[in-house]
This record gives sequence, C-alpha cells and structure tokens, in this order.
Amino acid sequence: MRDATECNPWRDFVHLGVSYYDERSLGRNKIGAEGATALANALVKNESLQSLDLSSNKIGADGAKALANALASNESLQTLDLRGNDIGHEGATALGNALANNESLYMIDLRDNNIGHEGATALGNALANNESLYMIE
Repeated sequence: MRDATECNPWRDFVHLGVSYYDERSLGRNKIGAEGATALANALVKNESLQSLDLSSNKIGADGAKALANALASNESLQTLDLRGNDIGHEGATALGNALANNESLYMIDLRDNNIGHEGATALGNALANNESLYMIE
C-alpha cells in the first residue's frame, strides 16, 4: 500500500505545507482518513489556503476528526467541501465542536455524510457560537 503523501495530485500540497495555494480542489481522489490526516497536519501550519474541496474522498469519521483539529487553529480557510465522505455523527460532532470557535470558515458542505440527529445537533450548537459561519449545506 502506498503512503498517503505519494498520491497525486495532492502530494505537493502536503509536502510543501500548503503555503502557496489559496484554493485547492482535491475531490474524488480516494485519499481516505490517512490522506485527510496528512492534509489536516498541513492545514495547521497554513496561512493562505482559503478554499478546499475534499468531496467524495472516503475520509470517514477519523478523517473528519483530524480536519476538525486543524480547523481549531487554522485562520485562513473560508470554505470547506466535505460532501459525500461518510463522516457520520462522530465526524460531524468533531467538526461542530471545532466550528464553535473557528472565526474564518464561512461555508461548509456536509451533504451526503449520514450525520444523523446527533451530528446535526452538534452543528446547530456550533452555529449558536460561531459568528463567521453562514452556510452549512
């Protein structure tokens, strides 16, 4: 099995610390939870990326949790597309907790993720505390 950082086209994105991108579309690359974790580690250090599309990548709850941890410290990301990743209620809850304090993200797409009642409640609670987020799809 290949290391997550060997998968093109996002290999340079991870290796270079995402420093020179403002928008990146990495949808449908089958990065999985391992790839999402590698990207999350890069996002922690990033200061320029504004839009990230990770739709249909099978990141699951573990990948969503890693991205949630990155959102807690990232101050540049404004839009995040996670539709079709089967993050479930655990991933949605982790994202909701992170979004409660995130001040840069204004749009997140979570369609087709089976977040259920528990995940939707966590996201709703995040909206009560978040002043920048205005769109959850």
